[in-house]
Amino acid sequence: MPVSLTAAARRQSLLDFYARQMHAADGDDVDAYADTFTEDTVFRSNALPGPVQGREKIRAATRRLGEARRADGVVRRHLLSSLAVTELADGALATRAYVLLVETAREGAPQAYLSTVMEDEVVAVDGGWRVRRRDVLRDDLPPLVDVAA
Repeated sequence: MPVSLTAAARRQSLLDFYARQMHAADGDDVDAYADTFTEDTVFRSNALPGPVQGREKIRAATRRLGEARRADGVVRRHLLSSLAVTELADGALATRAYVLLVETAREGAPQAYLSTVMEDEVVAVDGGWRVRRRDVLRDDLPPLVDVAA
């Protein structure tokens, strides 16, 4: 993404990036979703036993989760809102948004499945954005605890 983007243009490009990313996740386009992350990405969540490191591990996990969801006859939609953006010293951006997951079972009514906060570090690459770090914090679970190495 060119550095010369106005704040409004940058925000719009981020909203478009996240829309495409969520559509890929919800549409089972595993490769398109995985390609929105850097090769060395780190994905953490208070719902996971530990971090998922690397784009290929995200690709594999996304494939497994999609297969299980389809086998259960469930459709999920990620609804992203309240996007906040902060510039980081290295030129990357820190973003924070609410993500509500809506689930619809076969022949069922849609219902709220999960409420989360998504905190990303995104970097400009190849005319677009990629996530180098993501923390997904489910509202129904204890906070993610950082353990010093």
